[in-house]
Amino acid sequence: MSSIRYHSSAFDDGSFSVMARNLENMVNRANAQYVKIDKHREPYTVHYNALRDKVYSEWKESGVLGTLLKGSTLCGGYGDKLKVSMPDEFDLLIHLVFPENDKIIVKADASKKGNVILDMTKVMEIIGSQEHNKPVFDLLQKIVNKKKQLLEDKLNSLLQSIMTQTLNKMGNQIEVAGRISHLEYKKCGPAHTIFVKGPCEYSVDFVPAIRLSAAQVVLAPEQRRHFGGTLYWDAIPKPMKPAKTDNASFRASFYEAERSLLLGKQSLKPAIRLLKQNRNVKNKANLKSYHIKTLFLWQVVQQDASYWSNSPKDIFIEMLGKLADSLALTPKKGKLPFFWDPKLDMFAELTDSQRTDLFNHFRKCEYTFRKDNGNVNDCTENNVHSSFSINTR
Repeated sequence: MSSIRYHSSAFDDGSFSVMARNLENMVNRANAQYVKIDKHREPYTVHYNALRDKVYSEWKESGVLGTLLKGSTLCGGYGDKLKVSMPDEFDLLIHLVFPENDKIIVKADASKKGNVILDMTKVMEIIGSQEHNKPVFDLLQKIVNKKKQLLEDKLNSLLQSIMTQTLNKMGNQIEVAGRISHLEYKKCGPAHTIFVKGPCEYSVDFVPAIRLSAAQVVLAPEQRRHFGGTLYWDAIPKPMKPAKTDNASFRASFYEAERSLLLGKQSLKPAIRLLKQNRNVKNKANLKSYHIKTLFLWQVVQQDASYWSNSPKDIFIEMLGKLADSLALTPKKGKLPFFWDPKLDMFAELTDSQRTDLFNHFRKCEYTFRKDNGNVNDCTENNVHSSFSINTR
C-alpha cells in the first residue's frame, strides 16, 4: 500500500486537494506550535547531560558493579526523536556486561511471553578459577539461584542500594551552570528514576540492561529477520506484577533493532508524535508510548516503503483507526501483539473499562479527522486545536 485513499463523495468534485491541504496546514501548524520540543531542547539537554555523567561516574566507582558498566544509550521518546511538547523525560539504558558475557546461555521463558532466562553456569565455571574476576564471581554467587540463573530482584536490590548511596554522596542535589537542583530517587518498575526539581524540572529513568550479542538472540524466524544485522540486544530486569521473589525472568528488549526499523521512514516519526501528543492532551495514560511504537513497528513490516511518503496527517488518521481496531472488544476482540513475540498481547493487561475508554476516544478522534479531511468547516480548526493543545480557546 503506497498511498492512502479516503472514500467520500466530497472528493468527487475535484476539491479534495484544496480541502486536504487546508486540514494539512492546520495539523502542520499544530505540530509546530504544540508538538515539537526544539524550543526547550538545549537547556534541558545540557542539564540532563551533567546529571547523567555525574551519576554514571558514581556508579562506575561503586566497586564490583563499576567493572560491569559498559556505556549507556539514550532511548525512549527522546532517543528515538519521538518526544513531544517538553523534553522533561529521559530514558537511559545502562549496559552491564559480565566477564565471559558471550557464555551466558539465554533461554526463552516459557511461562512469560517476551521474557528470557539468563543461565550463568558457564560464565561462573570459567571465572570461578580466575583471580582477577573473583569479585565478580563472588557477586554472582549472591544474585543467582541454585540453577545459576540470574535473579531480577536480587540485581535490582543491589542497584537500588548503589543508587541510594550515589544520591547520598551527591547530597541529593546537583549544580549546573551555577544553579542548584534538588534530586529525588524512586524505584519505578525496571527503572531507577531521579526526579529533578530546579530551573529545569524533569525525570531520568536509569534502566539497567544486560547487553547480549546477536548470537544469543532467541527469536522466531520471522522476528529474527526483523532483527536484521543488529549487533546487540538487552535483557531488562523488569519486576513481575505482583513482585516475585527469586525472579529469574528478564524482559527482552530490542531497542537498537527497533531504531533501525524506524529510521528513514519520512512521515513515520511525525505521525507518531501527533498520536502521542493527542494521547497526552486527552490524558489517555493507559496507552503507553511503547504501545504506539509497537503499532507503527507492525506497519513498517506490513506496508510498502512508499507508504511513508504520505503526509503525517494522513498516516495519523489511518493509525487512529488501526489503534481503535486493536482496542475493540466487539464484535471481535482486538489485539496488539508484541512485535518480537506475537504470542504476547500487549493490551491483555488492560481492563475492559480501560480498553473501552481508549477505544471510544480514538474511534471518535478518527471519525472527526476523517470528516474534517473531507469537509473542512468552521469547526475544523477548533477540532485540530483541541486535539493537540492543552490550552482551551
